[in-house]
Amino acid sequence: MPVFILARLALFETVRRRLLLAVAILTVVLMGLSAWGLSSLTNQHWALHTEFLATVSVLVIAIAYMFSIILAVGAAFMAAPALASDVESGVVLSILPRPIRRSDLVLGKWLGLALLLVSFTIVASYIEMAIIKVVTGYWPPHPDKAVLFMSGEGLVLMTLALLLSTRLSPMTGGIVAVVLFGITWIAGIASVLGQTINNPTLIHAGTVVNLLLPTDGLWRGTAYYLEPAGLLALTESGAARGFSGPFSATAPPPTAFLIWAVGWVIVVLGVAVLRFNKRDL
Repeated sequence: MPVFILARLALFETVRRRLLLAVAILTVVLMGLSAWGLSSLTNQHWALHTEFLATVSVLVIAIAYMFSIILAVGAAFMAAPALASDVESGVVLSILPRPIRRSDLVLGKWLGLALLLVSFTIVASYIEMAIIKVVTGYWPPHPDKAVLFMSGEGLVLMTLALLLSTRLSPMTGGIVAVVLFGITWIAGIASVLGQTINNPTLIHAGTVVNLLLPTDGLWRGTAYYLEPAGLLALTESGAARGFSGPFSATAPPPTAFLIWAVGWVIVVLGVAVLRFNKRDL
């Protein structure tokens, strides 16, 4: 099928770009810094081993948060030129006259980028967790679910960037996607603050923004499944709510939100197909 052929071509094209190499280098740097930082903790005297594990678990979530930012920015700038560059260079004119529909091109690009993004997320995440295990002996409680939610976060932003790529230049589309990601991140923090001080306005504003771009809600799923039982109990206590910030969650995302996130990706991808079908080439 043309979609799978185009997906393979999109995957190979993305691998050849220096952007993927840059994301990989940043990930390796993060791994090296985290290994160095965690190894320094092992050399410190701890009164209780549980205190050491609690500290490591918090740092693991912070490391995952940094990796999610690298992943999201990389996904945005990986998808932003997917269609726009082909249109600007004229490559798309040599592809579409053949028995290939515009929808095949959009879906093929999305599928290839999605496979690359998810594969990179899984491999990098488990390498990082293996490093943490070797250095500290700690292993997160639910790594599979955490990686699944992190992959979903990247897919959401990648799909948005692909939609922007149907009309905007690669640089503009990437910047817009990253800015919207930042706004959602700030809205998520504002929502947590609203829960802490019991401010309905902040809570509702954060909820609306998170529905418009569900990256922060998916990140909360990652944080929740990385939290050990002791840290989760601390976060759920009223005295520790202010501590939670963006690095923890008191509950996993509800099923309704997960359905919304999946539907969001499908709808945005469908809009991308419609907009590209109507674009003058």
